[in-house]
Amino acid sequence: MKRISSLFPLLAAAAVVSLTVSAAFWQLSRGREKDRVAADIEAANAAVSMALGDSLVTEASARFRRVVAIGRFEPRALVLADNQVQRQRAGYHVYMPLLLSGSNRAVLVNRGWIAAGPDRGVLPTIATPQDEVRIEGIALPANRRFVELSSEAPRGPVWQNVTLERFAAAHPMALHGFVLEQHGGALDDGLVRDWPRPESGAAKHYGYAFQWAALSVLTIFLTVFFHVRRSLPETPPA
Repeated sequence: MKRISSLFPLLAAAAVVSLTVSAAFWQLSRGREKDRVAADIEAANAAVSMALGDSLVTEASARFRRVVAIGRFEPRALVLADNQVQRQRAGYHVYMPLLLSGSNRAVLVNRGWIAAGPDRGVLPTIATPQDEVRIEGIALPANRRFVELSSEAPRGPVWQNVTLERFAAAHPMALHGFVLEQHGGALDDGLVRDWPRPESGAAKHYGYAFQWAALSVLTIFLTVFFHVRRSLPETPPA
């Protein structure tokens, strides 16, 4: 019975080591995965710009690539994504389709950020070029994951979340399969295009992996230390 009870600390230590080593390897794999994504983004940004036309371009073929689009904005299909913060100021991201020249297709453009006024019932005025424009930017995933308290379709131009499916349902038109994040151009439209550079987040996972590995090593060290200490003969009192 005494021998069995002495095995409990070893079994518990083995379980802890198994768990921490597994967690360390999982975090390490997540870090490497995010490094690969970051490398894909860099490679896509370095590639030759893609010009949009009538043929459908999917998210998979354009993701994170530089894109050039020529056409006219359709201000009647304006959508404002609410609760967007820029330098600690609340505002909106301005989404508007660009009707491509010589094509029956459009691309949904995130034109930039604009501040919200003190009265949220009064929407900001969006300056929109009337003539044909040339837009350059980055192709981003069209549909983000989010949680909403209501499943009702958005009404009016102010939306909490913007997806291609929702936009196409509200404004039926043939769209390319991504959102174009506008970079530069039309600098007199009052919109801010200070887009944050995406971070891979790999360093965070590598840090977690180190912590789990350190905990595993500490568990092994303490287990061996106390096991050896227990097995040493007791020194009789003088």
